[in-house]
Amino acid sequence: MVYETLVEQIKTVPQECLADIQNYVQYILYRYNQSAEKEKHTDLSKYFGSLKFHQDALKIQKEMRSEWN
Repeated sequence: MVYETLVEQIKTVPQECLADIQNYVQYILYRYNQSAEKEKHTDLSKYFGSLKFHQDALKIQKEMRSEWN
């Protein structure tokens, strides 16, 4: 849907309904911003890197600790 079509539809709405439309648009923008922010911050591996473990993590820890003893 293009903006012009939406504007024409809003022009046909009674004056009493404009506040509801405004509230609904604000809600849609809020929900969009929430989902965009959630998607933006879910995967931090591209910022901090990630490790691929081919062994059990506890086994690796034990090996590291016994190295110093």
